[in-house]
Amino acid sequence: MRHAVFLAPFVAACLLLAQPPAHAGGLPEGVPPPPRFAPDQLLVAFKPGTAGAQIAQAHAAAGAQVIKRFDAIGVQLLAIPSGAVEASIALYERNPNVRYAEPNFHRPLILPTEGRDPMLPTGLGTEYLALQWGLNNTAQALYDVASGANVTGTLDADIDAPEAWDLSRSNENTKIAILDSGVECTHVDLLGKCVEERNFTASTTTADLLGHGTHVAGIAAANTNNGKGTAGVGWNARIGSLKVCHEWPSVDFPYLGMCDVADSVAGLMYAADNGYRVANMSYGSDPDPYSPSQAESDAIKYAWSKGVVLVAAAGNDYATTRHYPAAFPEVISVAATDRHDNLAYFSSFGSSWVSVAAPGHDILSAYPNVACSIPPDDPEGCYNWLSGTSMASPHVAGLAALVLTRYAGITNVQARAYIENSANAQGALGQNFRAWVRYGRINAHLALTADNPPPPPATITLSATGYKVKGQQKADLQWTGSAAGSMDILRNGSILTTTGNDGAYTDPINRTGGGSYTYRVCETGTATCSNEAVVVF
Repeated sequence: MRHAVFLAPFVAACLLLAQPPAHAGGLPEGVPPPPRFAPDQLLVAFKPGTAGAQIAQAHAAAGAQVIKRFDAIGVQLLAIPSGAVEASIALYERNPNVRYAEPNFHRPLILPTEGRDPMLPTGLGTEYLALQWGLNNTAQALYDVASGANVTGTLDADIDAPEAWDLSRSNENTKIAILDSGVECTHVDLLGKCVEERNFTASTTTADLLGHGTHVAGIAAANTNNGKGTAGVGWNARIGSLKVCHEWPSVDFPYLGMCDVADSVAGLMYAADNGYRVANMSYGSDPDPYSPSQAESDAIKYAWSKGVVLVAAAGNDYATTRHYPAAFPEVISVAATDRHDNLAYFSSFGSSWVSVAAPGHDILSAYPNVACSIPPDDPEGCYNWLSGTSMASPHVAGLAALVLTRYAGITNVQARAYIENSANAQGALGQNFRAWVRYGRINAHLALTADNPPPPPATITLSATGYKVKGQQKADLQWTGSAAGSMDILRNGSILTTTGNDGAYTDPINRTGGGSYTYRVCETGTATCSNEAVVVF
């Protein structure tokens, strides 16, 4: 039915961009891009054992007040005088009791427009599975943006979902956390799917005013085999709408979604503590002087330690620039492919840090009914095509739910290995996926037909020694283990460099005075990491 499809002049393509280009995201002329971080907030972590009086004294010196505590990872969100972020960071970093201090970054969820006609072909009724080329590509004809005509796809440029569903359809006890802009849980394709709706942002509503979270949720776990709308990869899995992205600059002007790091941390830790087996994060940004966020890294490690399979969009820069949270080693980072199994024209890539690829161009899924000017309880529902690694990531999250049910009792380490080790290294037209990502494009059927569980990850043991040369700090790192690939060297959660697996590296810190540095080494593109080694000067 035509009224059930978003009939706007343009269809939004949900792109993850580090910095919006001029007028991207539907921004009118004269509207400035969003700031990089909150001007009046800070994330600070004190060393374990620091006395409460010393913490209070540090806050008083900075004129700071505690807004929120993340006790499990030892981080506090602070309110500080507006405009004093850099000065406050410098003040806290001079305190020997402080592990780190950083801004509360805004991670943009940007919705640029992409010209295309979203009208559905006639004669399909209300069942849109035939349009979901990413699940089952039969070389069906679909609208093509470049030519303005219906163009066939490529046979088998898909994730083999129907074959996978013969083996696993997950179950309602497997929960996927949708960390996003909210979810329209009353949508016909998501009705009964949401176990809860929680808002971790400054927004006054749990509703999805941007459409992004609803679209992502539909890809991961829409109501399936119900004769309406689209099919969700995770079939019977249920979702939690954990709103970590708020409208910017207000609900009256929702051109952008802003995902503050503090809200990402809160959502991740909530998911980890409340029985979610999978978390999808379709947001992110590239590094700047303070990024990647150490607080977010700590929350990622916490969720990973609790057994959560972590999935995130790699970004839409069409470059190898790392985006976070996707580039954290515990996270399955996902690039996007098109209906011919090519890397999507916008997708970030890099075999050193992007784990897998999944369909992400012209993906049909649920959309808030208001966009179609229909009631919230409309029996047909609103749908829309969106493009981005935001759409690729929930394909992997849905597959994780299938894997966790198929192989009951496995860990998140094993679930990740099933997904990655079964990915197709070669595309339907002979493409070498491993030129773009570490493992390949996901194959749901192969992930569910492994003869034996994948081997456990390698064990890596790290030691670090600090010393000074002419007053300058340096650190020697040495590690042992059976990791096969290159190694990422991390200092205080940030990647310093990528090196071979020969087991040694010297960090020329080149600073004087005091300091505390926490190191890890991780096999590039995997969740195989060493213990933490701390050097204190």
